[in-house]
Amino acid sequence: MKTLAAANWAMLDDHFREHAKQVRRFSNAGREALVRMWKSQCNESGERLSHFERQALIERYCEVFGTWPSQ
Repeated sequence: MKTLAAANWAMLDDHFREHAKQVRRFSNAGREALVRMWKSQCNESGERLSHFERQALIERYCEVFGTWPSQ
């Protein structure tokens, strides 16, 4: 039982560590940059968003606009 609980806590720890990285990735991006990156699906350097960057962009977009980005 202790092993299962420890594994669950470790999994949660990994999840929140990854989430914190996502939150930091575009933390300085303003409204215009967020809309531009979402529409182009490119990061600030003009490169296609990685899966991680797309998740991070969604996170920041929700934080700034209070809603999911529109498709």
